[in-house]
Amino acid sequence: MLHLIQNNELQVVLDMAAVEDRLPSVAFNISINWKMPFQKVSIEVKECWIQCSEFDAFQMELKSLIKNDGGEITLHDLSKNPVLSFIKSEKSLTTRLFAQDTSDMGKTVLEVNGYPNELEEVRFNLEAFEKWW
Repeated sequence: MLHLIQNNELQVVLDMAAVEDRLPSVAFNISINWKMPFQKVSIEVKECWIQCSEFDAFQMELKSLIKNDGGEITLHDLSKNPVLSFIKSEKSLTTRLFAQDTSDMGKTVLEVNGYPNELEEVRFNLEAFEKWW
């Protein structure tokens, strides 16, 4: 289980659900919880398939984003739909989490504002995650 983001307001957990060797990829069940002062949002995404090379590239792009003053990176699923984005400027960080129905019935985007230094924790959590590939 990968606790990608874990702070007082936002928690994003990726729980490995399945793996595929033919096209090296992994499916995650993704849990998103966002606590606001008077409300709470919870989203669960079941079996979000991500190619292993995409996951590795996202991790490398995150390291570059941390060093730069600004920019944007996005993790995509096997269908090239966005799953998670970080948009960084000098003083702010926007985290976008996407959930989309595979039958195109609908989609949702959760956008949470934070601070650029939060990316260091995300980088640490990604590096601590034991990959099978």
